[in-house]
Amino acid sequence: MWFPVRGRRRRTRRHPAQCAARRRVAPRVQRRLVASLRRTAARAGTPPAPGRRRELLLVHRAGAVRADLLALASAIEHTPDPDPEAVRTLLRLLTDGCDSPLYNERIHPSELLATLYYARRRICPPEAGAAIRPSAPWG
Repeated sequence: MWFPVRGRRRRTRRHPAQCAARRRVAPRVQRRLVASLRRTAARAGTPPAPGRRRELLLVHRAGAVRADLLALASAIEHTPDPDPEAVRTLLRLLTDGCDSPLYNERIHPSELLATLYYARRRICPPEAGAAIRPSAPWG
């Protein structure tokens, strides 16, 4: 005779993308991302310190999209529930040294523009009245 275990429900397996889409962004992660975006924009505006031999951040690329980084930080800060996928993409952009166009010069700059465009579209959709403007051209 089979008896079900009390207190446990049978769980159905879901696709990981469905589970990730339902998760909300924790306020702590949201604050950390806003601070990181602003810190990166601030570092883009200043040259590296004289004692530093090498700067990991590609300052010329970050400087070209400085206004976009600050606009995204403001939008994320004022959005009560930002899109989790866009937040994950921005965190990866700011922290992944190998695959991020902010840190790896071998990755084409258009990848940075595409990533920021994607994040802007997910966080501030055009129907909300947010103007989506192209980023500054590379010089």
